[in-house]
Amino acid sequence: MTEFELYFSSLYDGRINACEKMKRQAERLLEAYACPGEFHFDIDIANSHIDFIERFCKLPTGKIGTPLKLELFQKARFQAIFGFVDDNDLRQYNEVMIVEGRKNGKTTETAAVEIDMLVNDDEGAPQIYNIATMLEQAKLGFNAAHKMIRQSPVLSKHIKKRAADLYFPLNMGYIKALASNSNSLDGLDVHGAVIDELAAIKNRDIYDLIKQAMGARSQPLLFCITTNGFIRNGIFDAQYDYAKKIIHGEEKNDRFLPFIYELDSPDEWDDENCWIKANPGLDTIKSRDYLRQMV
Repeated sequence: MTEFELYFSSLYDGRINACEKMKRQAERLLEAYACPGEFHFDIDIANSHIDFIERFCKLPTGKIGTPLKLELFQKARFQAIFGFVDDNDLRQYNEVMIVEGRKNGKTTETAAVEIDMLVNDDEGAPQIYNIATMLEQAKLGFNAAHKMIRQSPVLSKHIKKRAADLYFPLNMGYIKALASNSNSLDGLDVHGAVIDELAAIKNRDIYDLIKQAMGARSQPLLFCITTNGFIRNGIFDAQYDYAKKIIHGEEKNDRFLPFIYELDSPDEWDDENCWIKANPGLDTIKSRDYLRQMV
């Protein structure tokens, strides 16, 4: 049984406590897995990204030099993101939106995705961007990727820190921090972009620009991961509402993959058994004991 099948079937049938949106999304993904159409699930392609991350990426903080070991929920999500492909092995999804609570490893996860897309995605001269409203905020994810690279003997040998980017000479690609107040927003040719904390983006101009700049790539990916924020009527609210409609079948977009982890009711905030609904990385006895038996 793949991590994809194990995790999403456990969400769907209640063996892992999940909100209604994640149960519905799990059902949709399991249906796509079981009944392929234009896109099918390829476990080898999916695992090539997980294997790369766990083999070469190191933790950017904490125990220096420790290999990054992905949790089950992260592996299952990556298998969903990277594993659904067409007959030419091109990815189905070019946009992902993840909403979850704090302290679920968002920045580490996004840094690993950036490095994987730079080195391991079979793309010529990939441009990978960390996106934020302000440059200093965009540099948080960029710096996490740099720390991850510095701690890996293999990655640090091949990826070089330049004045404004992390450059990979073998495919002429780079990772760069980019903000909406930058002066160099023209001429982008984006293969991958990461927005850590979409809820902090004050307007959608930079988001729309990045989407437009992905048009020439065969399998680009916009990876948005965020907590629920305090800026109302902005890009987050619009994307959250759009994600809900896709999950419930009110909108159709086969290229957009949402994961919304949240409580079903504000009344659940003090129920410890419900915390995992908004925090998929939370270590609960019920889910961990079951998963140990199954893996």
